[in-house]
Amino acid sequence: MNCEICIIGSEALLFPFLQFGFTTYTPPSKDALREYLKEAISKNFGIIYIEDSYCFMVGDILDKYSGSRTPIFIPIGEGDEGASYSGLMVNKLMEKAIGINVIGS
Repeated sequence: MNCEICIIGSEALLFPFLQFGFTTYTPPSKDALREYLKEAISKNFGIIYIEDSYCFMVGDILDKYSGSRTPIFIPIGEGDEGASYSGLMVNKLMEKAIGINVIGS
């Protein structure tokens, strides 16, 4: 299966990805981010890397697709919301797997 990769984040985060020709997007607003995600999903992007701090803005969309094969959302970078979105995901998975959150938070 051939799948496209998209990276969503700040210009600073995206710069290295531009060198390799990936599709990139820096959302100017939360609404623009939500619209772009809907478009990326409809265009069948298989992997969508999304800057951790943006994940909090679209958590409902990420949750909706968390059990599906595609698209796969991968948080990257560090969140600036205190706790990182990827850290919260790891905690949820740990609790689901063994019944208790041994990591904390």
